[in-house]
Amino acid sequence: MTGPIVIIGGGIIGCSLAFHLAHYGMTEVTVLEAGLIGEGSTAKATGGIRQQFSSEVNADLAHEAVDYYAHFADRVGEPFDFRQHGYLFLLKSAEHRAQFERTVAMQRRLGIDARLVEPSDLGEIVPGINAADLRGGAYCPTDGSGSPADAVAAFARQARRRGVRIEQHTRAVGIRRDGDGAVTGVVTADRTYPAGTVVNAAGPWARRVGALVGLDLPVEPRPRQAFGIGPLRRLTPDLPLTVDLASGAYVHPEVHGGIVGGNDRDTPPSEEPTVRWELADGVISALVHRVPWLADAEIRSGWCGLREMTPDDHAIVGPCEVPGWWNLVGFSGHGFMQAPVIGDHAARWMLGRADARDLSALRLGRFAEGALAREAAVF
Repeated sequence: MTGPIVIIGGGIIGCSLAFHLAHYGMTEVTVLEAGLIGEGSTAKATGGIRQQFSSEVNADLAHEAVDYYAHFADRVGEPFDFRQHGYLFLLKSAEHRAQFERTVAMQRRLGIDARLVEPSDLGEIVPGINAADLRGGAYCPTDGSGSPADAVAAFARQARRRGVRIEQHTRAVGIRRDGDGAVTGVVTADRTYPAGTVVNAAGPWARRVGALVGLDLPVEPRPRQAFGIGPLRRLTPDLPLTVDLASGAYVHPEVHGGIVGGNDRDTPPSEEPTVRWELADGVISALVHRVPWLADAEIRSGWCGLREMTPDDHAIVGPCEVPGWWNLVGFSGHGFMQAPVIGDHAARWMLGRADARDLSALRLGRFAEGALAREAAVF
């Protein structure tokens, strides 16, 4: 790799990559953000960090990310409040029980502290839960949550201090290429930024950016609803983020109140993050069936973000057939969780370091090859 690196997209993925490139000594790095750093899909993320995935690559990346977030200050140089309150998946069907028996075994082999919980023991984790029709749960106490805004700001600040140039309100409108098709620069309304490598980290807008070099990336933006609820006596911040797999609804305890959402997995693709208040009642109803004391929950706020979904719910990471072009896109709702390690290993890979992790399972070519790696634990 020769020449400057230009990253299109200043969310958590783009800023993590920029920080790690600079950390490993690459100072000719520019981040182009169409708006403000972190104000896109990163700003709407609810902050969950979990290791309970059904695919080995997702689980292993998340396991490494949990360690990274737990030692964020040592790695990045700024504090980060990672609350390891755990995640609990509630299993109603025999199919879900069998699936999680397999995935928990895989997760434990990777060193993840996941475990199956019998219905009679669920009340010890979430007091007052209705487990009468459940077949158990899957619980990992080292899962947790943190602030995406804090993480992206830290990566951006520390990248700048290491020489990275960050241009806000700067939209990429074209790509310069040489006679062999290799990228040579990124065109904006005001100027052209020379580049030996261009990275598409545009999140929900990845397909648009890929089209600038003729790529049709299988990435679709899908709206995702979230609703803030006020404080409840029994909703304490040490409770796990609890997901009812039968409905897809979840409750995410915060220091003051919490977040509820889910059950909108099959929302049609759209670039319009419109809050659909009519969905709040369905979320609350599903959760009250599981945790009756949530009947007192009061919806106080709502927002909508965009998840960049791929057909197999795995990211697209690495170079492709366009010389000098890299994709770090399609994280399917898991970008904040995976951002530290994706940025780290992609930077090592880009710079030709021998200690780069093998991320070939996430190559773009898997779609044409029919080598998809399905992720079942998406809600």
